[in-house]
Amino acid sequence: MAGPERGGQHSFAVTQFMSKVDKLGGIARKNRFSVEIIPPATFSSGVKASAINFLAKSVSFPARSFGTTTYRSGGQFGLTVPYETTMEPVGLTMLNTNNHAPRIFWSDWLEYIQGMDSYNMRYYKSFIGTIKISYFSEEKTLAMPSAADYEVTLHEAWPKGISAIEVGWENSDLADFEIDVAYSWWTEKNTKPL
Repeated sequence: MAGPERGGQHSFAVTQFMSKVDKLGGIARKNRFSVEIIPPATFSSGVKASAINFLAKSVSFPARSFGTTTYRSGGQFGLTVPYETTMEPVGLTMLNTNNHAPRIFWSDWLEYIQGMDSYNMRYYKSFIGTIKISYFSEEKTLAMPSAADYEVTLHEAWPKGISAIEVGWENSDLADFEIDVAYSWWTEKNTKPL
């Protein structure tokens, strides 16, 4: 039961906590997401992105941090100040299928950027696409991006790397692999009232 404040401390009550959480829309669950892959317009693959979007096993929302330097004044103290924004690649884990469609799609995109039999790299503007990561609250029954409660769009996105798929006689786990997705910037859209 909640009581008055004492010495700057609040007494704890589960009902108060849950009431405050409910006012913010409830606690977000990690398994309520979808990924929409929009490759470059000039990119061609035997696998359509729309056919593999639902196979995204996990994804991370992008992180943002500042590169910093120490500013010194008079040699007596140092002040840490930012000088650039850094965008770390987003990790995307895809389930693989028996026809290897997800793996083929991402391999084709990497091959599109630079072929294994060539030293020529495509121009940046020709190999970038868009990745949309949508989050849905528990009350949503369909994972349609238009119904998302929160959405992050990775602009000028492209696959920076693809991981190996480890196989073995003793391993009956589901096959998956990771993609590191680089991007220039990201935007967010929240449809829930704050």
